[in-house]
Amino acid sequence: MDMTDPETFRLRAGPDGDIAPEGQKAGSPRSISEKRAFLALASVHGVGQKTMFGLAESGHRFSEVLDYGPGDTVVGTRAIDQKGEPISQRQWSAIRNNALGRADSLAESLDQLGVSLLFRDDADFPAQLLDLARPPHWLFVQGSTALLHEPSVTIVGTRKPSADGLFLARYVGACLEDWDAPTVSGLAAGIDQLAHEHSLRAGVPTIAVLGTGMLDDYPKGSGVLREHILETGGTVVTEYLPRVSYSAENFVQRNRLQAALGRILIPVEWNRRSGTAHTVRFATQLHRPIACLAMPEWPDERVMLEPGLGLETGAIFTLPRHHARLNEFVLNALRTRKLAWSGQLSFLEEG
Repeated sequence: MDMTDPETFRLRAGPDGDIAPEGQKAGSPRSISEKRAFLALASVHGVGQKTMFGLAESGHRFSEVLDYGPGDTVVGTRAIDQKGEPISQRQWSAIRNNALGRADSLAESLDQLGVSLLFRDDADFPAQLLDLARPPHWLFVQGSTALLHEPSVTIVGTRKPSADGLFLARYVGACLEDWDAPTVSGLAAGIDQLAHEHSLRAGVPTIAVLGTGMLDDYPKGSGVLREHILETGGTVVTEYLPRVSYSAENFVQRNRLQAALGRILIPVEWNRRSGTAHTVRFATQLHRPIACLAMPEWPDERVMLEPGLGLETGAIFTLPRHHARLNEFVLNALRTRKLAWSGQLSFLEEG
């Protein structure tokens, strides 16, 4: 980070209060749309995913933060440079104008890729994500937004599947046409990509949840699969800013979205210290049904249902012996509708 760059700054706590520049009333309507203001703020050096989430948590509009500038207290924060000195209103004006230019350029690029930006209060925002303790404040969506509202099956697993894992992935893939529901996975190498590929083969749309921004090429070599997902009516979704790259923490947070989007979770092959285990924990917390798969010759310790890891809502299915039970378990989960927006844990049968 260039500490001499006038557009590099960070935010620190300021005095209480919501003070607008002279002549403006706090909370008054703004001419800048929220989404343009969001992209502008996110483009400024020193502002990242956590800062933007914190601003959203404050309950104030991004356009307010962008308009007020650092010369006044802004929703409890104040912009300062890398030396700890407040940025002047004149400096902020230049930063703001440049940021708006970058926002317009980025918006055009995203539009050309068919990427839309949804805020939590938009009608198209998937309600099931509101079950999360910390739901995303925004989503970038490429492809079908309607698909995010359909009953779906989340399928995840190890990046390095064994022969048994490959068999179980193929077995689940062979069931997808009968279940006739979209799938959710993470586009990662291994089981995740197999889930997407088997979905495409079965003729059901699939949703890829990224642990990076839309403009980051990760995982390498997945571009062809991603394009195929979109061409067949699927969806690519992420909560990360467009140019955010991968990190271990990002993938943990991504896994909570995978768990929340599906009506049911099927972890194909995994261990207790893995990304899949995080997805299982999130699904357990969300009271999602979990179908834990096993091979006939596996010892009991290979199947991990324990407190916090699926015991509360999960069941074990040894394949192919328990095919009928698995089929019934999945179809029952897909027929139920959780009242995400009411905070209830009860289930209703859909007609």
